[in-house]
Amino acid sequence: MGLTPPTYQAFRNFLQEEGCEEQFDLAFLLHNGHTTLDEALWEAGDEEYIFAHAFDWSVTPEGRNFWLGLDKKWLKLTKK
Repeated sequence: MGLTPPTYQAFRNFLQEEGCEEQFDLAFLLHNGHTTLDEALWEAGDEEYIFAHAFDWSVTPEGRNFWLGLDKKWLKLTKK
């Protein structure tokens, strides 16, 4: 039996708990131009790998290691 995929709200809660919601939204917006991550884009994407596909980590002020750490935490949570 497969796992239930993570929800958009669960992801938003994760960002809030990690204290990086604004940083994620800004990096996503700058990388994707006029678009922000909303529920419709969430459902069209690969929720499990959202960090990996959202933007280029190395061009953000937080840097690659910051986002890699969050990606690992998110993947660990979604694999339960």
